Amino acid sequence: MLEAMKLFDGMEEVSLVTWNAMIAGHAQMMDLAEDGISAHHSGVEALNMFLRLHQSGLKPDVFTFSSILTVCSSLVALQQGEQVHSQTIKTGFLSDVVVGTALVNMYNKCGSIERASKAFVEMSTRTLITWTSMITGFAQHGCSQQALQLFEDMRLVGVRPNKITFVGVLSACSHAGMVDEALAYFEMMKNEYKIKPVMDHFACLIDMFVRLGRLDEAFEIIKKMDFEPNKFMWSTMVAGCRSHRNLELGFYAAEQLLKLNPKNSETYILLLNMYVSAGRWQDVSRVRKLMKDEKIGKLKDWSWISIKDKVYSFKPDFQFHLQCDEADQLLADLIEKAKNCGYESQGDLGVTDEQDETTFSTVHHSEKLAVTFGLLNTSNAVPIHVIKSISMCQDCHSFIKFVSILTAREIIIRDSKQLHKFVSGRCSCGDFGSLL
Repeated sequence: MLEAMKLFDGMEEVSLVTWNAMIAGHAQMMDLAEDGISAHHSGVEALNMFLRLHQSGLKPDVFTFSSILTVCSSLVALQQGEQVHSQTIKTGFLSDVVVGTALVNMYNKCGSIERASKAFVEMSTRTLITWTSMITGFAQHGCSQQALQLFEDMRLVGVRPNKITFVGVLSACSHAGMVDEALAYFEMMKNEYKIKPVMDHFACLIDMFVRLGRLDEAFEIIKKMDFEPNKFMWSTMVAGCRSHRNLELGFYAAEQLLKLNPKNSETYILLLNMYVSAGRWQDVSRVRKLMKDEKIGKLKDWSWISIKDKVYSFKPDFQFHLQCDEADQLLADLIEKAKNCGYESQGDLGVTDEQDETTFSTVHHSEKLAVTFGLLNTSNAVPIHVIKSISMCQDCHSFIKFVSILTAREIIIRDSKQLHKFVSGRCSCGDFGSLL
């Protein structure tokens, strides 16, 4: 992209095709980025290119809108996405099925399932991708019945589902603990539509059994698969084992996860937390030595929030750039009120940018700071949207549930693994989203 930017900036005349190539290029760099910070930077650059395109006097087309809506989805940039939505209406491109589908996807990923559903209903033409995006959106937001009903509507109008559609359907069943329905759809996929199950289908079944505490059944699926389990499956097993206190199976799953992710600091912290919880100090020392031997990098915990077209970033215990005293006081007040309501702070292990050793950490993690800053700088009716570079820890997940009650705010956090939508003390992940 650096070489592309040099060529681009040196051109005397730039066509819309070239602008689209640059915006799409930055969007692709988000997918290729190895960490959340790099991905966020690429996304911001894409938004800057879109702004420069407008300033050039050229008008965006369907390709421009679909690319920039994808960027807004990845950044959880709802305000910017709404502005792009308005432009699609003014320019007449909203009726295009590609733009409409990108719009549905954007609202889904930004945590606004109501607007996604409205955009879907208003589309005059829908493709399989559109249907699948909406089904998946309902599933991610914990709206399982709506997802399954939409799937049946899709079949009724003669649209043939593909393997990705069934991932959304099985995910919806998983969130709701609908075992019989999930197994029935799994058989439908194989027998009626002749779709061979892939890794993601088995992952949904494993996730479902783990959520229900049926860990042995989840493990049986792993053992019977024709292919090796991936890191998501082992992560799911670890989360379930921690939640349902099956430590021995959890240790085994964590060790398998470590083999698949030998250079990932988040995996090591996960394993360390499990060993500390069980008081297995020899294993704690062994994992710490492994981290030193493998030269594991420090855990990069960053969060971002976009307010009035500006992006603010935070890291653990970072001093608020603005309104320092006011923000510190608000966070302290929220913690105290949450404790009075039943919140109990959990000390997690952590390796932050300032720590050379793995230690017990009671720092304020980055999403707590970003949410606090958002509460100070947005009106009471506006949802808080935060993006986080790693997965949420159990402590932050629990705390933000209480914050959503205390402030009567909707709080949406997209971490490295999934979307969390906190409303009135409940999370769309079903309290099964935090692994650290």
